[in-house]
Amino acid sequence: MTTSLSARLLDPTTRPQVVDALVQLIETEVASKKGISGTVLKTAFAGAKKASEGTVKRSVNALLPGVASALDPHWAAADGRAFGAYLADPARAHQVADELLAVADAKAAAVEGNPLGKVYRSLRGKGKEHVVEALPGLGSTLERFAR
Repeated sequence: MTTSLSARLLDPTTRPQVVDALVQLIETEVASKKGISGTVLKTAFAGAKKASEGTVKRSVNALLPGVASALDPHWAAADGRAFGAYLADPARAHQVADELLAVADAKAAAVEGNPLGKVYRSLRGKGKEHVVEALPGLGSTLERFAR
């Protein structure tokens, strides 16, 4: 029997490393944004981080179970193919982004007063575009811990 992506990523010995790697991925993705929307995203992200130290790491840790669960069927379907490329395939990228955003939407709706929740709501309109752009890196990052 194949171990699910969730089981591998959420294993107590692996999870802290996964969270740290995802925080680094987020930092890299945010830093790579250009133009006016990139400036807005960078400013909002920096403000949320400043408002509450460790908020990004705590948020990633809280989202990880839902994200891993949403990606489980895609992991199984990738069947050994490079996971980042599999997720980013134009035939499925928008569906995957919608599934991941549904996890984030549910979490944001359940948390009052979280600085990242405010940032998330203000930037949600462009969220799908950003998630689609991040799928190759997300898949590659998670694959390092799941193989």
